[in-house]
Amino acid sequence: MQALKLNPQLGWLEALEGTRLLERKLAVTSNNLANVDTPGFKKDLLSFREVLMRKQIEGWRTFKEVTLKTDFQQGPIEFTGNPLDIAIGTEGFFKVQTPFGVAYTRAGHFRLDSGRRLVTPEGYPVLADGAPLVVDPGLAKGGVITLDNARFLVSSDGTISIDGTMVGRLDVVTFKDLGQLKKYGENLFLAPKGAQEIPVQDPNLRQGYLEGSNVNPLEEMINLIEIHREYEAQQKALKTQDETANRLLETYGRF
Repeated sequence: MQALKLNPQLGWLEALEGTRLLERKLAVTSNNLANVDTPGFKKDLLSFREVLMRKQIEGWRTFKEVTLKTDFQQGPIEFTGNPLDIAIGTEGFFKVQTPFGVAYTRAGHFRLDSGRRLVTPEGYPVLADGAPLVVDPGLAKGGVITLDNARFLVSSDGTISIDGTMVGRLDVVTFKDLGQLKKYGENLFLAPKGAQEIPVQDPNLRQGYLEGSNVNPLEEMINLIEIHREYEAQQKALKTQDETANRLLETYGRF
């Protein structure tokens, strides 16, 4: 086996790569902390591994392969009392219609728009039976949507009724591989083309509740401290490389 050749520039390269990785970790951690109170938010996790690769010219070196993935662990379910707040008690996602196609979310903080459609805070229609769900308050006594007397009732399986009149059933689906879902923003996920939805038969929906963020603020604060310490170590490594190069120039530059 050919011996690995040493290159004095690799010290700088490794330190710079480590610094760039820490910048990404800081961005991910900061975003997680910023969404501690966002309903249904799923935190991101950043991991890396060192891979041996051949340089373009000669020899070998290692580089850090970075992987970003979403932690889909369920967040805490909290009571709100709002009849339009709906939490998913098991796996699955609500389906919403957006200008860029169907998207998926765990955030059940819904409202009624001017067309009496059930929508997300951003105004995207929530799908039931494959179509936007229209909730007519006129079906309720006095035209008032409340939890009292089951005027607006969301059952465990997603069936919605107003004073006993069924108006639709919320679409709740999941996927075999959740890793294929990509965050789009606004607490939405997009599935790749061809991904097969799996209907959740009993999503255990809970009306008047919201699923909170699964971010643990204490863990993220500890991550920030570790990132700060690691960044200081990388700075020291770069300083050491610089001092070593200066000594070499001073010593051999005389000849």
